[in-house]
Amino acid sequence: MSEPLYGHDLLSLLVEKGGTCPLEDLRAASEAVHGKAAIYCNCHGDSFDFDGVIAFLGSKGKIQVAGGRVSLGMAPACQH
Repeated sequence: MSEPLYGHDLLSLLVEKGGTCPLEDLRAASEAVHGKAAIYCNCHGDSFDFDGVIAFLGSKGKIQVAGGRVSLGMAPACQH
């Protein structure tokens, strides 16, 4: 069994892209690294698909999505 994926794993991909990129580029990077059916979770054990984790991270201020682009937000990521 593989290690669980967390929202910060997706944030790491965004950092690798310079902290901002088109949302679809981040989706493609996620699928390339983690697979199309990747399931992310948060520290409380909730599970999300790509769109769900994007919404979750946005609600926590960890990312911002506007005009089809995603960028790092002001809230720091959890450390695992």
